[in-house]
Order: sequence, then structure tokens, then C-alpha cells
Amino acid sequence: MARKHSVERGQRYRDVQPGRFGALGIEWIVEAVFQGTDGVTYAQLVCASDLTQQKTLSVHVLADQRRFDRL
Repeated sequence: MARKHSVERGQRYRDVQPGRFGALGIEWIVEAVFQGTDGVTYAQLVCASDLTQQKTLSVHVLADQRRFDRL
């Protein structure tokens, strides 16, 4: 179930699913928060251990405790 909180630049999140070989999930840093042309609010994320890895997720997905933990 999604929790309600604001997502801000600089916050860190970790994938709940373990990484390869059972290691902790990847840690992501919020680089930007913006509203898309579809009216949905998105967070642009960058991987804390490899700044070349980036992804964009809706804030709703990022707030889902089944997928991400806020650090």
C-alpha cells in the first residue's frame, strides 16, 4: 500500500527487492521532482553507487512500501 509523504530532491530510497546474490537493493537519490504533461508527478532518480544509472518513476510508485523504503 502506498504511503503519503512528499518527495523532495536529495531524498534517498532503496529497492525493497534484494539485488543479485541476496545483497541489499539499489539505493536511489531523488535528483528532480516534476509534473509530466499527463498531470502525474514524477521523480527523476540517480543510482547512488553509479551516477550513470538513472530512471524516472511516478511519485506514487516511489511511495509504495512494497517496492521502496525511504532512507
